[in-house]
Amino acid sequence: MKKKLLLLAVIYIIFIALGLPDALLGSGWNLIREELNVPLATLGIMTICVYSMSVLATFNAPRLLRLLETKKIAIISVFFTGAALLLISQVNQFYQMLFLAIPLGIGAGAIDVSLNHYLAANYEAKHMNYLHSFYGIGVTLGPTVMAYTLSQDSWRNGYIIVGLMLLTIALIGLFTHKLWAKEPKQEREDTHAHIQLKDILKTKGAIPSILIFLFYVHIESLGGVWIASYFFIEKGVSYAVAALYTTAFYLALTVGRLLSGFVSSKVSPQFLVKLGQTLIVLSAFLLFVDFSQTWVYFLIVGLFGLGCAPIYPNMMFLNSVYFEKKQLSKMVSLQMALGYLGFGALTPLAGLLFEKTTIAYFPIVLILMSSVLFGITLYLMISKKPRLV
Repeated sequence: MKKKLLLLAVIYIIFIALGLPDALLGSGWNLIREELNVPLATLGIMTICVYSMSVLATFNAPRLLRLLETKKIAIISVFFTGAALLLISQVNQFYQMLFLAIPLGIGAGAIDVSLNHYLAANYEAKHMNYLHSFYGIGVTLGPTVMAYTLSQDSWRNGYIIVGLMLLTIALIGLFTHKLWAKEPKQEREDTHAHIQLKDILKTKGAIPSILIFLFYVHIESLGGVWIASYFFIEKGVSYAVAALYTTAFYLALTVGRLLSGFVSSKVSPQFLVKLGQTLIVLSAFLLFVDFSQTWVYFLIVGLFGLGCAPIYPNMMFLNSVYFEKKQLSKMVSLQMALGYLGFGALTPLAGLLFEKTTIAYFPIVLILMSSVLFGITLYLMISKKPRLV
């Protein structure tokens, strides 16, 4: 039991590494784009490159999980992600960032899908919520570091600090690799057996479940990528304060996931998902209201983060309720691939809209996308009966 708890702690720490880089670019973009002399919407190009690589990694997850044990995938991926961040800190042209999107995106996707599958298959709902709260710690800490270095007029130091943090986490994973149970090749091949895409899509509830991840990840990324620019441009705050709005969003998301873990034994995952989506819609409407005090917007952004908190981990856990164990690997890979597509395609498209019109439309996009998400979620939960009671 002690060994199992220590392993869980290591997995949680590795998931911090997944979150650390995610909001760096968005929170530092206002200074980065000025230094590299590129327009606002160029952020979308980098986003597309990173998340197309993540889609590649997650879509091929069953093949990857058959080839390597989970621990090897996680440790190698964290190392390459940390190295990519250190190299990004040295670029002097935007196109150089695009090359480094390859290890950054593949590393993130590989960490994400391997550990999500591992938790969904072997742990309870509360552990899945706690896992994603540690992602929240990472994705809150990243823009906090960036806000600090931006206050000293440097975005590069933010990338250096976070890159070194990831390399440290990779070393922790390496030194604790004996905690992991062995995953024999035959067992991996049985667990992650190949399933035809057309066959899994014919499974009742598969398509709406996958679409939920597409729209949810897009909504979360709207907060992580564009909220700093929204407050910088529309509300006239400084670089550092704008980055702190990203921090507030992810801090609330982290706290919300911890709370979801605490209450998951008392309320159903379905209820938590619907509650979160309701809070997102409410926060989007509140962004329309003009408040004279800046701190009020921190509360609204916090409400947005709290709304996002329970959706991803509880939907991921519901895979084990709605689908058979042999289908889990394929379902998780498809959900995460479409989720990354939401980040890598829909979010940049929103950025193109903001560039061509005005970023004042941010709350409108948030309302539209969250309404679509709510409708798909209700359809899934009404039409798909759980396998387990």
